[in-house]
Amino acid sequence: MPKLADLTMPFSSRTIPVPGHPQPEFEPLHLIERDGLRNTVMKISIHTGTHIDAPTHFIADGKSIDEIAIDRFHRPGLRLDLTSAPPGEPITLGDLEAAGFDAGAARDSILLLATGWTDRTWTSERLYGDNPFLAGDAAAAVAEAGPSALGLDFAVDEQRPWPNHTILLGAEVLLIENLMGLPDLPADDFEVIAFPLRLEGENGGPARVVASLGR
Repeated sequence: MPKLADLTMPFSSRTIPVPGHPQPEFEPLHLIERDGLRNTVMKISIHTGTHIDAPTHFIADGKSIDEIAIDRFHRPGLRLDLTSAPPGEPITLGDLEAAGFDAGAARDSILLLATGWTDRTWTSERLYGDNPFLAGDAAAAVAEAGPSALGLDFAVDEQRPWPNHTILLGAEVLLIENLMGLPDLPADDFEVIAFPLRLEGENGGPARVVASLGR
C-alpha cells in the first residue's frame, strides 16, 4: 500500500475564513440522546479551508467544478521549496526558478508551492494578513506552463481585484488553496489526489487532498 500524506487543513467552526466570508457554523440537527443518531447542519463559504477554485470563480464563461474532467484532480506532483519566502512579500518568477521551477516538467502536473505559511498560521488571523503571495510574473509563468492545478499554502493574491486568480483560472489552471504539510513532501516522485465535492454549477468546492508517496 502507498504511504498517504494528508495535506488538508482541519475544518471546524474555528477555521479562519477569507476576510468577508462567514465563519463556519455547525448546528446539531439530530442528537443521539433524543433521536438515536447524530446529524449536523453545516453553513460555510465553499472557499473556506482546503478547497479547489474552478475557472468560473473568476471567469464569466469558465467551467464549473463539476465540469472539470475528474482525471485532472489526480496527477503527478511537483513541489517547490519556498520556505525562505518572507511574510507579506511577493514570490516572484525568480524565486520559483531558484526553487527549481521547470515549465516543461510542470505541464499537466499538480504543482505545489511550499512556504509552510499555513502550517504556522492556520489558527491565526495572520493567515490572510501577513501572508506571502504570488507576484504577477510568477502567476503568468505558471499559467503559461499549464499544470493541471496549482496548489499553495499561502494566498494566491495580495489583495483585490485578485489579478492572479484571473490569470491562472483564465488559463484553466485549477487552484488548490489552504494546503498544509507541503514542506515535508519530496520534490517529485509522488502523486497528488485532490477530489472536490461534485457541486453542480458551482465555482469551487471543499476538497480532501492527499499525496501518495509510494510504498
